[in-house]
This record gives sequence, structure tokens and C-alpha cells, in this order.
Amino acid sequence: MQKILNFREYFLNPKGIKIVPTSNFKRATPIERFFDQSVVLHRAEKQLEKNVVAFKLQPYKYSLNKPEIKQYFTKLYGLNVDKVNTINYMGAIKRSPKGGRYREKDFKKVYLQLNEEIEPFFQKIEK
Repeated sequence: MQKILNFREYFLNPKGIKIVPTSNFKRATPIERFFDQSVVLHRAEKQLEKNVVAFKLQPYKYSLNKPEIKQYFTKLYGLNVDKVNTINYMGAIKRSPKGGRYREKDFKKVYLQLNEEIEPFFQKIEK
């Protein structure tokens, strides 16, 4: 007669199969998943530091994470990235001319801190 340990284990795993890990190593993350990403340079109105650049990405649901962003800019553009900061923004709710409401697109803003200084043209909007 089979020994029943507890109700949950018996009904979720009736044959008593145990999962055996084959390795203690972490899985390798996918290296290049960059295709189909829209990256847009965002020139802010406020003054940034001399080695910081801002970009807009797709919404957080479909976007790259911090290590992938760093990899993206080092491989495609050859930039030496020190630090990556990200902020997720929800689109603002606006009124249409006909009286209805709509929401603008969500986006993710990325601030890259680089090793070298950047030209001011790429950082701030000239007024």
C-alpha cells in the first residue's frame, strides 16, 4: 500500500515523480534579441550631465531589459556604457476634438551614462 504524505502532493503528483535538476548552472540568456526594436533619441528640455544621453523605447511589455539595452548600444553603436537607468511611462489621457477620450502610446525612457562626453546637440533641445 502506498503511503500518502499529504493531500496536495497526492493529487498534484500521484505517481510521486521527483524533478531531478540536470545542472547547477544558470541558463544562458539570449544574446541578441534586438531586431524589431524602435530606439529613438530623446533630447530632453532639462540639462543632463555631460556623459548622459536619453532614448525612448517601446512600451515596457515588449521592450529590452537593462543588460540587453547595454548590449544593444555596445554592439550596434560601439558606445562604452557605464550605467543604464530606465523609467516606464504610461501614455497620457487626452480629449479628441469630437469629445471622446483616448490614451497616447506608452513608452520606456532610457538614460545611458557613458565613459566619454557627448555633444550638447544630442542632449538638449535648443530654444
